Amino acid sequence: VALDSGSTDNVCHKADAPGYDLAESSGSKRGQTFTVGDGSKINNLGQFVLNLQGGEDGGNNIATTFQVAKVTRPLMSVGRICDNEMDVLFSDTKAKVIARSDGATVCTFERQNGGLYLAKFRLKKPDFGRQG
Repeated sequence: VALDSGSTDNVCHKADAPGYDLAESSGSKRGQTFTVGDGSKINNLGQFVLNLQGGEDGGNNIATTFQVAKVTRPLMSVGRICDNEMDVLFSDTKAKVIARSDGATVCTFERQNGGLYLAKFRLKKPDFGRQG
């Protein structure tokens, strides 16, 4: 997943979340599009609420909404992260996502050659809720 300071939403491709059901979002209902780097537009197809686990081994669990569009790599929006009571602290080697509530590091994005910040997440099984 790439950390994107220019993205207004977390966005992923439908194929990035096997087993998850695509739900309508307010954006997909109203025909919202996303403008990509070359200026072209791609359709908002709906949304997933993904259950992610940060890091390689036993990182923090994160449930977050991703809009679905035909993107080439999943993007996490710095703005959306900050809207969810977290801060992003950038350095020349990494970006840490920190919970405002307790100062804990939620996840870390490593800076790659060329300046892109990437993190690996494990996609957990969808949460179907408790059956009654």
